[in-house]
Amino acid sequence: MSEEISLSELFSLLKRHSSRIILSSLIIFMLAGVYTFFFVTPQYESTSKIVVNQTQNTGQAITNTDIQTNLNLINTYQSIIREPIILEDVITMTDSDLTIGQLREKINVQTQDNSLVFGVTVSADSPYEAAELANAIANSFESKIGSILEVESVTILSQATPVLNPVSPNIPLNIALGLAIGVFLGVAFAFLSDYLDNTVKDSQFINQNIGWTDLGAISLMTEKELKDMAVRHEEQKNETRRGRRVV
Repeated sequence: MSEEISLSELFSLLKRHSSRIILSSLIIFMLAGVYTFFFVTPQYESTSKIVVNQTQNTGQAITNTDIQTNLNLINTYQSIIREPIILEDVITMTDSDLTIGQLREKINVQTQDNSLVFGVTVSADSPYEAAELANAIANSFESKIGSILEVESVTILSQATPVLNPVSPNIPLNIALGLAIGVFLGVAFAFLSDYLDNTVKDSQFINQNIGWTDLGAISLMTEKELKDMAVRHEEQKNETRRGRRVV
């Protein structure tokens, strides 16, 4: 295959290998479906929301400085939630088989700009386990944060509830990726196969790759055409013999 390829040659190449491209696409498509439906464990998420106020209630109006102080401490609260002092308590409360490290990986603390509210989101194989762990984290944080930092109040704004729709796997995305990868592999194999094919395909190959002069071409004939040619040749020989006898 030459270094440059025209659109007509490209379409011709893809047409020659269309069956392989389709087969590769179907195989990868089915493998992606089997993996998604039978080997990937669905993950569920549940969130509890908490607000912490460190400013002491002295009867005075809360200033912007007080609010900014509370906002700056949210990152500290996020770190505390992931510490063993909270996680060990959660494991005990829920009678979970998870280790501290495993539980920490399931936690995602979500914050909003200029808001004292933050959410504790937990992912798990079961929607009920996710909700149970998220609520246990919120309750443990509420009970223990006062002994760690001086805070005025901790309020659990909303309890986590089981969400029955899984957040992963993304079935349409996985199937689409499987199909796209299958098509890509099929096309790549078509180009590789054509590149490694050293058989003579046309006169251009002989001139450019071998350097020989093209003296002509022999047409490929079917078995029927060969038989018809043999019959005509035999008829011509018979006519020639008859002509000689007449003379």
